[in-house]
Amino acid sequence: MKVIITGASGVLGRATTRYFHSQGDTVVPLSFSRSGPSHSSTSLPPYQQLDLLDFTATRDFFHSQNNTGHVDAIVHCAAERRPDVAEQDPERAERLNKDVVKVVADLAEELGCLMIYVSTDYVFDGKNPPYKPTDKPNPLNLYGKLKEAGEQAVLASRASSKHVGQVGKGSIVLRVPLLYGEVEFNAETAVNIFVDVIEDQSGKTYKNHPSPLPPICHFSSQKGYTKYEMTSLIASFLNLPIDHVIPDTTDPSTLPNQTVQRPGNTQLSVKELEQDVGVSLREDKGFEGWWSEWAGRHRASQA
Repeated sequence: MKVIITGASGVLGRATTRYFHSQGDTVVPLSFSRSGPSHSSTSLPPYQQLDLLDFTATRDFFHSQNNTGHVDAIVHCAAERRPDVAEQDPERAERLNKDVVKVVADLAEELGCLMIYVSTDYVFDGKNPPYKPTDKPNPLNLYGKLKEAGEQAVLASRASSKHVGQVGKGSIVLRVPLLYGEVEFNAETAVNIFVDVIEDQSGKTYKNHPSPLPPICHFSSQKGYTKYEMTSLIASFLNLPIDHVIPDTTDPSTLPNQTVQRPGNTQLSVKELEQDVGVSLREDKGFEGWWSEWAGRHRASQA
């Protein structure tokens, strides 16, 4: 199988590249800012540099890839994922999080392959969790609104597709929550950054807040944590105190004078993924297991 992964230099893109590569698939990892070998693993295929905002170059690249071996799937991870940055440069964020999505969905249709568009739980307002794939989005900030606009572009392409109902073809939306994992620096994810918070013992204080696929799927652990609970668990594995981290139970969507409004509890229901698609939701490690192993490696590296 041949898979093109956009945003392959990010946390999710790297993990996706590693997975498909481990399955023996031909992987084409794309990056806007990098080319050549991966910084995190020289065993992975090298990044190919492509500016997705150059629509002509993007179309030419995807068609050239298809000419050298049929493209079976596109995993579209590329996005402006930082709500603050989206607010600061809304025009660029709109092009990347909405317009590019339409281009890639159209390319998937032209190539006759599957496209998985990675979206976010931020399309919901956090008022009535857990959210089913069929629940109506109500994003609170520009980032969430643009990701929903990207979803609409994917669903519109799907609705008009000549490949509707064909296994392994067409475009789908895959919503995911906060990510964590192997990073190049802790600020790469909103969870790994807790390590920096925990290790900051300077006295500074913090507050924490086989059948055709359905059009929208949710994928998430079903064991929920607040940010404070995640911080506490990671700290326990690091054997560090977190007296400087102050739990804050205020709903973030109600806080005044915010630069970016964020939803509260956007837990995603994944029942449909298991029942309708047959995807196992069993977690090999889970949040606690992964961070326990990471902490062991981290302590060993500091010794």
